[in-house]
Amino acid sequence: METGNGNGGKNSLMLRVQRILRGSATFEDRFVSDHDELLEMARILRSMGCAIGYTEGVFDLFHIGHADYLKVGKDAAVKVCSSAEQVVLVVGADSDALTKSRKGPGRPIAPEGERCQILGHLRSVDIITVLHEPEVFNRNLHPEVRIISESTGDNPDKEDMKRYCDELVCLPPQRPTGTTATIRTLALEGGVAAIEKVRHKLVTVLEETLHELG
Repeated sequence: METGNGNGGKNSLMLRVQRILRGSATFEDRFVSDHDELLEMARILRSMGCAIGYTEGVFDLFHIGHADYLKVGKDAAVKVCSSAEQVVLVVGADSDALTKSRKGPGRPIAPEGERCQILGHLRSVDIITVLHEPEVFNRNLHPEVRIISESTGDNPDKEDMKRYCDELVCLPPQRPTGTTATIRTLALEGGVAAIEKVRHKLVTVLEETLHELG
């Protein structure tokens, strides 16, 4: 893992930042697990005239609503920061442990490593990190634009969120049905299928029993 300690580390971070801005960065360049390292990268980016857009979430069972949300959010940040050289979108993915605490013991369906790799395939996402606590990293990052979704049920108070960013962008849901609702539907359909299978088996046994008695 590259670190920001010493001139060698800073030079390494500078090279990663340059590759990100040129669009030639690998996933290893863009995935930054060390938050101190990411804060240093943000400092470098700002010194180059860039602005930071930031959002976070679980991004479980990734669907078109997630992709549209990130693209629309990035576009909104670019519009807000029209004088910036470039807007860099940082996305925080909730760790597996944090997701369980927010969504329940059955979540996430996809592990954090897989969710981060999926985010890495999106053009709109520049840097990915993993979050272990809610509403902590972004307060240190203090992004120029914080992007949130109206459909997130456990968003903190918006006035509090505004204290830790220059501009708060709140987007409507980009897909009518969210991941949680989809999982409930699948579970319900699976439950109905299981009940129907048991019912069919009971009917068959009953018919065979009646035939033998008849």
